[in-house]
Amino acid sequence: MHSRTRILATIASCVFPAVLAAQDTVTEQSSKVPFPTRVTDPAGAEQVLMGMGLRTRTILKVKVYAFGLYVDSARAKEVLSAFAGRDHKALRDDQNFYDALLEGEIPMTLRLVMTRDVGGSDMADAFDGALRPRVERAAAEKDLPGGVEAQEQFRGYFNVEQMTKESELLFTCTPDGMLSSTVKGKAMPPIASRALCWALFDVYLGAKPISGDGKKNVIANFPQLLGAASSN
Repeated sequence: MHSRTRILATIASCVFPAVLAAQDTVTEQSSKVPFPTRVTDPAGAEQVLMGMGLRTRTILKVKVYAFGLYVDSARAKEVLSAFAGRDHKALRDDQNFYDALLEGEIPMTLRLVMTRDVGGSDMADAFDGALRPRVERAAAEKDLPGGVEAQEQFRGYFNVEQMTKESELLFTCTPDGMLSSTVKGKAMPPIASRALCWALFDVYLGAKPISGDGKKNVIANFPQLLGAASSN
């Protein structure tokens, strides 16, 4: 195991969630939810905001939560160097780019902010429905077993009466598959599962995301990070 990975694993084994940095914020326009431009991840490294999206439900497009994607910028530049020089349109239409993100070699964080009250059990059920086929696929196609058991532990993190409006959730995954979580400001025990990490980010970045527009929007800042001006 490389020294960087050992350090990440040691730090992530503590209950040390991503921390919001006191930096500038930007607003997800549909929900008006502010997002800090940077967070500090469980390894103590800074992650930068790549973009924001919105989760809606039903034919009426009811807003459920806003979400943002953060990455370790230095590691992202290294891992995604093959995509340098491409604009936003080129990246958002290329599943190979999303697949490279999902390989798990980049420390990444998802920040979710509720835009309405949702029952804790309803939120748990929603994540279960999205994650279960993905952790099964991780085992069958990617040789990443153990996701179902990890998912059961993850479900318990939503054991609250309500995910009230403006409640915040933070999920950080490290390259060695350590998931650190906070739910409504409470740090949860880390879960060591590469399968669950892959499945969780596949919900938003995979070939069948829960929000097609959100998938495109959360990678909006990659062109600047990798060395190209973005375009629509």
